Amino acid sequence: MSSETPWIPVGDLAKGFEHDSYSLSPTNALAGKTLSLSYEDGRVVEHRFTSESALTWTVTEGAEQGRTATEQYRAIEIREGIYFVDLVKNGERATSLSIVLDLCRGICTAVIGRLPDEARARTDLLSRRASSGVDLTPVEAAFLSGAIDAIFTDQTPRHEPTADLVGRRVQYIYSPTEAYEHIYLNQQFYTWHCLRGVEKGLADTDRCHYYKLGDELYLFVWREKLIPTLGVVVVDYQSMRSNGKIFGYEGEDFGTLSNFPVGSAARLQNVTVHP
Repeated sequence: MSSETPWIPVGDLAKGFEHDSYSLSPTNALAGKTLSLSYEDGRVVEHRFTSESALTWTVTEGAEQGRTATEQYRAIEIREGIYFVDLVKNGERATSLSIVLDLCRGICTAVIGRLPDEARARTDLLSRRASSGVDLTPVEAAFLSGAIDAIFTDQTPRHEPTADLVGRRVQYIYSPTEAYEHIYLNQQFYTWHCLRGVEKGLADTDRCHYYKLGDELYLFVWREKLIPTLGVVVVDYQSMRSNGKIFGYEGEDFGTLSNFPVGSAARLQNVTVHP
């Protein structure tokens, strides 16, 4: 009889994370505010936070001008003046939007994530490699830099890609029952390994992205290739915490979405420096 841990859908993963999670509680600090985000692609999107859980966005300039929708969102304050805002876009297929709002510097970074449809997700890895180049994952992520309540120009500061995390091996404890380790291999790939929890014993190497938000503060995004999964978290190595979300399908029918918060206590295990 095999004792191997099975690969599970994101909905089952969410159930493992939901009890006694170390995720930060949502904040109502943005409720009542209106922020205009001017992006590098020429779009300007007004975000009106009508409550601590609902916002209305409207494209006021650029492509899709006039488009508007009201969404449910979740916001957490990572550091003073720096917020992580996350939502699922109900008007688009399997799409989430995560925004780091850096009110201190007046800039933002948006991550638009899209899950594959069933046909794409079930394509074997060899076919993906032959058809899509480097990325084996069918999960898509687009990154946009923006200015808050100002026009984005060539002089606007950005949250820049970084190699600061490369070589670090970090343990993340998400709850009393869930713990993982990450090994940041290079600027494109990292390895994850479940130490305890619903995925105990499972490990893989997946596509990832790193952006520097501040001193020892990073946006980390990963895209898994076996179970369609998008992770978007902010890691604070001053407080040794991470907070963000995991996005995927609830089950194996590729119907219902699962978008749940995650947070952890972090512990640096070691740093490898290659000559």
